[in-house]
Amino acid sequence: MISDTINRKEDSSKRLALRSNTSTLVNVIVEGTSCSRFESEVIADKAVEVFGIGPYSPDAELQPGQMKWKAISALEPAGKPLAACQFKIITLTVHQLEDDQEVYLKYGRSAKRANQIVRMCEECYDQECLLTQEDLACILDCDVKTVRNDIRDYQKKHECLVPTRGNKKDIGPGITHRTKAIEKFIQGECPEDIARNMQHLSGL
Repeated sequence: MISDTINRKEDSSKRLALRSNTSTLVNVIVEGTSCSRFESEVIADKAVEVFGIGPYSPDAELQPGQMKWKAISALEPAGKPLAACQFKIITLTVHQLEDDQEVYLKYGRSAKRANQIVRMCEECYDQECLLTQEDLACILDCDVKTVRNDIRDYQKKHECLVPTRGNKKDIGPGITHRTKAIEKFIQGECPEDIARNMQHLSGL
């Protein structure tokens, strides 16, 4: 009985997701090209961002767990004084309750915080900005040393860069969390395994 209820909820959620603009675009790409569904989802997500659709629309309302933040433009060179830098207003997902809670229950508080750090840094980078360690400490209500240690441990464990302002000089030749996922896909790992293995970002 419980299993049937869960399955019905999952089916309902999937049906609602199919109504989104992103899902429609994914279907168009799959049908009109030789791209796999995984590749089409990556393309659709980027198109939604570039053309300001849905959550990327300037008029979009904040979703639960999101906030606006003033971040440094990614075009600003490393070492430039913050007072002289250009800033932009961006949207960050601070809390993603289901995902964050799952990581917390399995791996603890520091892993949950790393999950939040990586998610926000990649969202910020997608919006052509970079967060500083001070930004992250303020948002997560912890000290800068804690953020620095979380980032250091994450990068060592996963052999990829967290795109922060401090890592700007290394982002070009370096590998971010997202490019690491794409690399795994190219190497033949199935999308489900990639998502499952990289969902729990810092089970240290």
